Amino acid sequence: MPRSKRGRSPRKKKPQKYDTSFKGWVEQQAQDIVPVLLPGAVYEKTLTVEVIRSIMRADKVFKILYCGEEHILHLEFETGSDSKLCSRLLVYNSVLYQDHQLPVITIVIYPFNVEPAESPLRIISDKKEILTFHFKTLSLGTLDAEQFVQEHRACMYPVLPTMQGVHADLMEQVMQELTELYRDDEATLSQVYTWMMLLLERTSTVDPLEKGKIEERLKMFDQLWDESPRVQKMKERWYEQVQNKVKQEVEQEIKEKKSIETETLRRTLLSIIHARFPNLSEFAQQQVKQFDKPDALDLLIQKIATAPDANMARWLLDSSTGGQE
Repeated sequence: MPRSKRGRSPRKKKPQKYDTSFKGWVEQQAQDIVPVLLPGAVYEKTLTVEVIRSIMRADKVFKILYCGEEHILHLEFETGSDSKLCSRLLVYNSVLYQDHQLPVITIVIYPFNVEPAESPLRIISDKKEILTFHFKTLSLGTLDAEQFVQEHRACMYPVLPTMQGVHADLMEQVMQELTELYRDDEATLSQVYTWMMLLLERTSTVDPLEKGKIEERLKMFDQLWDESPRVQKMKERWYEQVQNKVKQEVEQEIKEKKSIETETLRRTLLSIIHARFPNLSEFAQQQVKQFDKPDALDLLIQKIATAPDANMARWLLDSSTGGQE
């Protein structure tokens, strides 16, 4: 019995370089950025979450004070569309609440021009609402870049290219401010510059002609850094760190997908055995734990589904565990 693919709609893979950039941006200046993204919030600390039950990972999670009370803030960055985003956010929200017993505020941040998910998520049964989940969305493309520059909100400068009102004069002013701000920290300055140029390539809020003007204006900063061996060494080190992080995230994503597929196949196998050979259910529960290769599980499912009797099914379960090597 071939494995059914019906209903399997894997999440679109995010462009890893953007995903890593946004997480790094928030992580670097969370204390300043959190109140901008959620007015009235006061950052307390960053929470480490290899969320959730080993198969899912939230982007960034913080403990904050909001309206005078402790909350958990979950930020999720979406660079593309995802039909299953709402249900995934609900999983994150529920488990974070279970772990911390605090209200969880979820904000989905869209850096690029993507149709945002609609809140709330409502789950209906027999025409009755059994669950309602509210979350917030923030499209950076709707924000005014000039306002952040006028207010000197330097923490938001790395993502300015994704906003409205970006032009060459503004970006030159921004780089001059950043050069002064990080005059003793050339590595951070180089990192912020790299983020801005990366987002400038992708954004659709800046006219292509204006993009060319911005890049031309910013070439002077490239030249300054090219003349600094120390900065170049720092940039190389940072690029290497980003590449390693992207590689780790890709490997983790592959591992998670394999884990999900394996667990699904294990459950399918146990369901078939329970239906056809209920006396083998307990034995199968023990044996199935030894299978960690989807292909081997898939083959075993086909064999068990056509086994003539319980003795053959038991033999297949017992002998197939050695066939995974």
